[in-house]
Amino acid sequence: MSDTYLSLVPHDPHWHPDEPAAAAAVNVARGLFPQAEHVAVESEEGVTFFDAGANTESVHCPFCGGDIEEWWGGAMDQAFAAGFADLSVTTPCCHKPASLNDLRYVWPAAFGVCALTVVNPGVTSLASEQLRAIEQAMRSPLKAIWQRL
Repeated sequence: MSDTYLSLVPHDPHWHPDEPAAAAAVNVARGLFPQAEHVAVESEEGVTFFDAGANTESVHCPFCGGDIEEWWGGAMDQAFAAGFADLSVTTPCCHKPASLNDLRYVWPAAFGVCALTVVNPGVTSLASEQLRAIEQAMRSPLKAIWQRL
């Protein structure tokens, strides 16, 4: 049986909430996902890649929409070797500056030092008003990452 993780990652890969904001976001999420097995804001040692796991389909250029998955693997290896300290890249198709965090991931993915994690939330989607309520509590715009393991 697989597990579903909903990770809500701040848009800024280096931002993390203070304790009151983290606690407020957890309380909102617990109210929205009463069936969840676990709800917490989890911090990482450094920038981490939050991916969609088995849901991952492809990676595309944010400018032209071209499939850049083959190139992306090498770019990820380089960024990982440096501890994801620098997410800057130049897209192989358009030759434009971008961030690994801004590429178009099908299903969404993100980089960050923390995430509000909901394990087996009991739902398969997140309504925009639910996301807004958690963002307001956490005091940051968030990216919703649905991971299936």
